[in-house]
Amino acid sequence: MGNFFTSTQIYNEGMVKSEKFIDMFCKAMKKEGYVTCEGDESEKTYILRFTDNCKWVTITSEDYEQGNQTAHSDTGRIAQMLGTTCVNTTVIDSDCAVMEMYNEKGVKADTLIMGRADDYFGENIPLPAENAWKPFLADNSSWKKLCDIVKESENYTFVEEGLSELATLIGMDENNISFSAEEAEEDEQTVFLFFKEARSAITMSQGGKNVEKPNKKLTINAAFKQVFGEALKPYGFKAIKGRYPYLVRVINNEILHIITFYPTDPEYPYDKGIAVVGGVATIYRKRISFDKSPKQNHEWLNYIFNFFALSPQVTDINKTQNIDVFYYSSDNQELMISVLEASVESVKKYVLPEFDKIKDIDSCLDYFEKLMGPCNPLRCEEVCSYYPDEDEAFLYFLSDKRISEHHDFLENYLNDSEFHKWVLNEIEKRKRENTDILKTLGIID
Repeated sequence: MGNFFTSTQIYNEGMVKSEKFIDMFCKAMKKEGYVTCEGDESEKTYILRFTDNCKWVTITSEDYEQGNQTAHSDTGRIAQMLGTTCVNTTVIDSDCAVMEMYNEKGVKADTLIMGRADDYFGENIPLPAENAWKPFLADNSSWKKLCDIVKESENYTFVEEGLSELATLIGMDENNISFSAEEAEEDEQTVFLFFKEARSAITMSQGGKNVEKPNKKLTINAAFKQVFGEALKPYGFKAIKGRYPYLVRVINNEILHIITFYPTDPEYPYDKGIAVVGGVATIYRKRISFDKSPKQNHEWLNYIFNFFALSPQVTDINKTQNIDVFYYSSDNQELMISVLEASVESVKKYVLPEFDKIKDIDSCLDYFEKLMGPCNPLRCEEVCSYYPDEDEAFLYFLSDKRISEHHDFLENYLNDSEFHKWVLNEIEKRKRENTDILKTLGIID
């Protein structure tokens, strides 16, 4: 199965530096009725990625993953808002790519289609319009070369290869053309921007006085913290300080029980969907990654059904439909709240009883082995891991029970003094670094 993603490139002809460009973008958004805010208040989130010496700035959003209509409408709106050209790129199953260009008036100027597109758009696919794309050609490229790549792109195994070649011809970054929200992490070139609607300027007369009427829309992040935060507070869960909606319970300052959610594809007649997930982590993994979105952490976060499958109620499988994904309409706040209330009841019923069993190192390993499969504690002198940052294999060295059960695997640890020392130092290092992260996030004192 190939990739599906969408992103937008904003033409930055003067190659304005990132700080100035962000300021321009925020001012333009303010004219549109949106002001910057914290992540948990946001109604619109954008991720901007800059590249040195490039005339295009990449912009994407987590909302784009739910369907391309939001991305299409945003592309035209942003082009008009900034008075520049924007190109929206959509890749379909790595078979074909559709690049839609919008001019400074927000009007679609042309559509470029490349790759194996016959099954999606028929056989008579026109070539891109020269007058639309030629003005953006880089100095070392030509119109003929661009057309050749489009014509030959059906021969690529993955259309992303041809897309990268075409990007360089029109001055775009060959990697950023396929940049998506799912892989975004904040760094010097990647910036997250959060916006909410400005307060309404409408005034009402109360007792002869003019009073400003607020017009605030409850976001799904804020609603999640409101509904889940209140419902799970008695069980010891706290919301982290940060942009993402993680609720965390800490056991013995070393084990973390986590509840969160991420957007998923909606089902008709609803236009929004969320997947409620939970997971367990410890301070002995390589890195606590609450700076990543829940969707980026999907490898170790599990659906509610996975917890149900661990419980004695597993024979009641027919009664567990729709306990993982919940749907609502963006214009129906009451439905959004009711959906969250229903999902938190599922968490109480199926997830918390399993979490309650996980209160020490051995019970953590029991959980990981059931949901992720047994982990080889050692492979030569390397500690094997479930995932690069989220491995929990070092727990084996902290369990007397596992050291006895896996004596052969742990022989190096037991008999090699240098390796034994390295393991203990690594455990202390991870514990120290992750504890500092949790303190910063307000999870522990």
